Amino acid sequence: METVNLFASLIAQRCSVLANKYSKYPAYDLLLKAGVIEETGVVSSLVCDACDQPHDAAIVYETGSYGYYCPDVGFVTKARLDLISTQPNLIAFTAQMADQLNCKRRKSTPLNGETWRIGALDSPAGDIALYFQPMMQGENDIKDFKGAMIGEMRSTFGIILTSTGTLSVPPYVTIQLQDVLRFDPKSGTLAVNADLHALAGVPVNRTGGRPSAYKEALTQIIANRAENGTALKGRNEEAKAVLAVYKANFPNKTSPALSSINRYVSEARRGS
Repeated sequence: METVNLFASLIAQRCSVLANKYSKYPAYDLLLKAGVIEETGVVSSLVCDACDQPHDAAIVYETGSYGYYCPDVGFVTKARLDLISTQPNLIAFTAQMADQLNCKRRKSTPLNGETWRIGALDSPAGDIALYFQPMMQGENDIKDFKGAMIGEMRSTFGIILTSTGTLSVPPYVTIQLQDVLRFDPKSGTLAVNADLHALAGVPVNRTGGRPSAYKEALTQIIANRAENGTALKGRNEEAKAVLAVYKANFPNKTSPALSSINRYVSEARRGS
């Protein structure tokens, strides 16, 4: 499993999980060494798989062994290694993102519940506030985010990073981690791999010259894909798909940069 996808998958579960379900992936060790996930000891319970009726069973330590009691088969022994739990270390993750992006107004604890302010970025058109929330796919997620914004300094632009979901709270745009992060083998950490200014919809400060030769064609392709239901939820994936369509329609022309297409996708989804 790809490193960022594994990290997002662990975040989406919103609880500690058995490490042995994921430790087989090389990406698991990378995340562990990067400090963005942590092993937190033995789980308190698990689902019994020793009988025909799976049930929740509390882990106990008796006569030198870990295990649990099953009404049908009695005491079931489990190796300690198979009971270790793991969970994302969001304090470390948000701090690493803030350091990497040189954010101002960073915060080392959640604003409220599971909503974090990573910090703010400068832009010629106004600050870009950068937040993290585990999921943005339901009404409760929207409610939680709005609640966390009470008392927050309002920024002209904003990005909500999340593991799952695409719901947004204007003027903030929601972007999945998989669309903006990669694992950097040199630093051994997760790294931003996208133009956050473009994704946030910050207007390009042009000093003159001709307008983009790609704008009309890209805007039309993006609109058509939205109308016919083929648009992808992830902005980066949608930008790649739009680029493929552009190349197919204009095989003899030079192609726009993926970062430019990302900006047009963001603008379309913001309604601008």
